[in-house]
Amino acid sequence: MFLKDLNEHQQKLFLGLARELVEADAKISEQESRMIASLSAEMGQPELIRNPSDEVLKQFFPDKNSRVSVMLELIALAGCDDEITKEEGTIIDRLKNLFELTDDDVKAYTEWVKRVFSTYAEAAKFFEVGN
Repeated sequence: MFLKDLNEHQQKLFLGLARELVEADAKISEQESRMIASLSAEMGQPELIRNPSDEVLKQFFPDKNSRVSVMLELIALAGCDDEITKEEGTIIDRLKNLFELTDDDVKAYTEWVKRVFSTYAEAAKFFEVGN
């Protein structure tokens, strides 16, 4: 949703973070695989930069807009299979601290993502057979 506003290098870094997130719990769900493919397609960006250091992330995501974009998209990715695992939560918490966000910020982002997913699920019912 917000990733097309990132520059090419930021997009590659984001995809590296996204891959790290879905691999964190040693199981990649079908929903996570589909969402990563969708995010990559949204950006037109097939490449990723794996394991970026905290210093690199701070340098290439210097402003609130880019940081919030990353957090919203990663929280959505973590929750797309209806479960944010402990390992995924650890990555989100690391980025929260790195990006100088508060617990309240992350809670608000998570609640927003839940509302978006709920809205998508509601819209999907319009297309179900028999409606």
